[in-house]
Amino acid sequence: MPSWQKLLAGMVADSDPRSYTYQQAAGILVHLGFAPPTKPTGSHRRFRIEIDDPGDETRKRGVIIGLVEKGRGTLKPKYISAMVRTLKENKLLPSDVK
Repeated sequence: MPSWQKLLAGMVADSDPRSYTYQQAAGILVHLGFAPPTKPTGSHRRFRIEIDDPGDETRKRGVIIGLVEKGRGTLKPKYISAMVRTLKENKLLPSDVK
């Protein structure tokens, strides 16, 4: 299992994710196929991916995950929890990460 998947598995299992950085979370999202943020101004970054709409296979829908890049230090736990929840809800977790 690659290191980014081990890190993601740790995030999924962590009930109080306090020790993760923006760079770690952003790296995971890019590995999962999310497009990196395009607006370089401000600290709020939005990662986006297009996935098949489960109700209509001919349509796509966007999934957006927001993170805050504050330069250094760790992210607030709510950002990691929201990222994991969004990945689970949209079935974007790799099969070997539970």
